Amino acid sequence: MTAALLGAREARASGLSTARFGGEHGHVTTDNPTAIYYNPAGIALKPGTRIFVDGSFAARWVSYDRPESAISSMTGTPEGATDANAGTAKLSNFIAGPFAGASSDFGTKFFSAGAAVYFPFGGQSTWKPNDKYRGSQDYPGAVDGVQRWHTIDGKLRSMYITGAVAFNIAKIGLSIGLSGSAIRSEIDTIRARNSDGTDDLVLSDGTLKEGRSWLKASGWQGSFGIGAIWNWRDKLWIGASYTSRPNITGNMTLKGELTNAFGVAPVSDATPIELTQRLPDIVRFGFRVRPVPKLELRLFGDFTNWKVMDKQCVLDASIEGRKCDFAGGDTALTKPEEFGAEGEGTKGVTQHIPRFWKPAGGVRFGASYWVVEAVELFAGLGFDSSAVPVQTIEPALLDSNKMTFSLGGRFRLHQRLHLGVTFTDIAYFKVDTKGRNVLNKFQAPTKQASADGVYKQNIFLTNIYLDVNF
Repeated sequence: MTAALLGAREARASGLSTARFGGEHGHVTTDNPTAIYYNPAGIALKPGTRIFVDGSFAARWVSYDRPESAISSMTGTPEGATDANAGTAKLSNFIAGPFAGASSDFGTKFFSAGAAVYFPFGGQSTWKPNDKYRGSQDYPGAVDGVQRWHTIDGKLRSMYITGAVAFNIAKIGLSIGLSGSAIRSEIDTIRARNSDGTDDLVLSDGTLKEGRSWLKASGWQGSFGIGAIWNWRDKLWIGASYTSRPNITGNMTLKGELTNAFGVAPVSDATPIELTQRLPDIVRFGFRVRPVPKLELRLFGDFTNWKVMDKQCVLDASIEGRKCDFAGGDTALTKPEEFGAEGEGTKGVTQHIPRFWKPAGGVRFGASYWVVEAVELFAGLGFDSSAVPVQTIEPALLDSNKMTFSLGGRFRLHQRLHLGVTFTDIAYFKVDTKGRNVLNKFQAPTKQASADGVYKQNIFLTNIYLDVNF
């Protein structure tokens, strides 16, 4: 099994993706069933019953240039093998994300309800292999690319099953809504790993040292959402919503197993583990206005409290009293050499991955124009800030400030059927860590291989939906 783990033909990575359900019609003041996610008050804005089927299809390109200075070796790099740990890793892949939902007012004028299934977080990526080391007997793991110390093969996915209710107080033009979600989260990932946190290929005597770590975990969580939209004469809509953290507090515990293969040692038996992490809550706000019947303008934004994502921790589930409270988190990024050792607040820690993410926000402007009643054309422009600091950025979960550019249209195919298509380019700003990444400066068991380098990324997203009204 060790040889199989080291000889993977392709390198893959998992990461978080941003939900774009509904394209330019997915926002905090929308009136279609994607409101179940963005703002549950929106399902009360239109009468009747609606069925909404949506697909987002993303083509993603990433490159990671790892310099020689990032090599985190204790035994030294073997002669002629520098490019096993330094150089450029690239990926190009295709990811799809579905949304299916329905809502109805059940013939009333004041009450609506709906339900939806969707995947707002998750993804999987395929990195190109380092062909020089394909079939290598000396350094077999190097075929998986220079990014392998943080990601080789994996997926990270959260499925939401959401129900919502909304009330329309027509006399004052106010709609209010409430939603509740059951969340199924899954992680399945393999990465290169040495027990001492280095990226050594071999021991000092030339024996193979590079290993692999395979983690699988899953679990259920719950969350809620609340929102309101004020409508003035069907000309102005102002909305705001709040989506809670998973399990309200944000604390998530996924249960599973961890398998390690270090160097030439036998593959370890799968160890029962718990993976703990926290995901954020989200505040959305915005408005849309129709100054004339054929023109609509939209401005909306969001604030996501990624500060709660301070770490991901893998704990041995067989140890009673296990915990992952590392002291010194406030100064970990400025004094990394003093952070990450086990102490009174830790017990049973198998792997500790520091994140120390920061709050992030975004704003988008959009406009629609009705060429004829059955044809709406639209465009959008937006900016989103990064949640990931350069000190802890790495190829598995990377982010940067980004601009979005959208074009599309909504077309009436039948009196009760509409087709929407949005094309969006997400242009990420280049990130150059300039030697500031500190992952290899932490103490064990927190220490990892350095992820210094230059990151580039671009995503082209196509969103297509069918909206049925009756």
